[in-house]
Amino acid sequence: MPRPPLPSPNRVNKVEKTHARERRVFFIWKDASDTPADVEAKRNRLLATGTAHADDEFIHIRWRRPDEK
Repeated sequence: MPRPPLPSPNRVNKVEKTHARERRVFFIWKDASDTPADVEAKRNRLLATGTAHADDEFIHIRWRRPDEK
């Protein structure tokens, strides 16, 4: 019995691309009063809600209020 033809390379690439997910970037705003545990909790909340994945990149941004020095 003859074997069915192999899928074309373009079709294989299309299937692989649909399953591949690009790494996303998330910004976490860090206040002066935030402890490292607070910042980690913000990251964990993003992971727990499914908004972010563990392999995403998290950038911590320090900001100050206008009345802070």
